[in-house]
Amino acid sequence: MELRREHRKLSGAVIVAMDRSGSMSIPVPGGRLKMDLANEGAVSVLELLSDNDYYGVLAVDSQAHKIIEAGQISGRKSEMASKIRSIKSMGGGIFIYEALHHAASMLTDVTAGTRHIILFADAADSEEPGEYKKLLGKLNDAGITVSVIGLGTEKDVDANLLKEIAFLGKGNIYFANSAMELPQLFARETLTLMRGT
Repeated sequence: MELRREHRKLSGAVIVAMDRSGSMSIPVPGGRLKMDLANEGAVSVLELLSDNDYYGVLAVDSQAHKIIEAGQISGRKSEMASKIRSIKSMGGGIFIYEALHHAASMLTDVTAGTRHIILFADAADSEEPGEYKKLLGKLNDAGITVSVIGLGTEKDVDANLLKEIAFLGKGNIYFANSAMELPQLFARETLTLMRGT
């Protein structure tokens, strides 16, 4: 029993909330789409976690769609990776409050020592933040942290919103000038989280 409790303290839980808005359907060099590179980023998070960790993925446009229910990885990496790589851009924008609210609800019953949300969003197309400050306050009280990966630059129209979400969520903020940088940034954030754990 004691050993099991210690393992829970050391395990991490990560929910990735993915922007699948219309802007993610734009091609990038090499014949792929922005969405493909974001998907690879989410897969890189999965690959760096252990079987004892918990993982879940949401694809978000005007609604949040569960791609992978939050649960222990436990030998399911290839199955999970296949589901992530199947995410397609479906149009519209990313509704920020929807993304954060549903990601948080996926962590409610998870008992891992570290509970973390990675929000991926277009820095020029992040919509409907709603009462995000109030929500992030509740997440702080629950011990859930939030980091943000923004596709674009700090000069984009929604960049300040994304920076504030990361600040209030006690997480990190990254901007990718090119979609080609996304897998590396997702991996970097996961390694930072694992070092903390």
